[in-house]
Amino acid sequence: MTSPTTPFPYVHRVCYADTDAAGFIYHGRYLDIFERSRAEWLAQRDLSPTKLINEFGILLPVRELSMHFHKPGRLDDILYINQVIEQRRRTHVAVKQTAQRKVVGADTEELEVIASALINIVCLDSTTLKPKAFPDWLFLAE
Repeated sequence: MTSPTTPFPYVHRVCYADTDAAGFIYHGRYLDIFERSRAEWLAQRDLSPTKLINEFGILLPVRELSMHFHKPGRLDDILYINQVIEQRRRTHVAVKQTAQRKVVGADTEELEVIASALINIVCLDSTTLKPKAFPDWLFLAE
């Protein structure tokens, strides 16, 4: 079963710690930025990884991911991170995340994609570590 949702926006300012010696976003930092976006998605629903474990007995680890780097992100860029659930199955979801910034020198609000990832997340029972069905309430619109 598939269940696309509307994009969830998260804004991140690129700081010095996000960059390499050339002033570009270090490729590994995108994983941190995307993780913060997913954490904020949970927080908007009054959830956290700790609450999911303690109250609902579920873990949501990343099982697999693929990333594409379209353009270099730079120090002081404002990134707009969107995430959309592209596919939802009983025990896993595929989440497409994109990092975008405003087009440099453009007079419009046009955004360009600088990095994207397809992240597969599984739902596990926190005690047995075996796959467990995602609760439907997790994906209800706010």
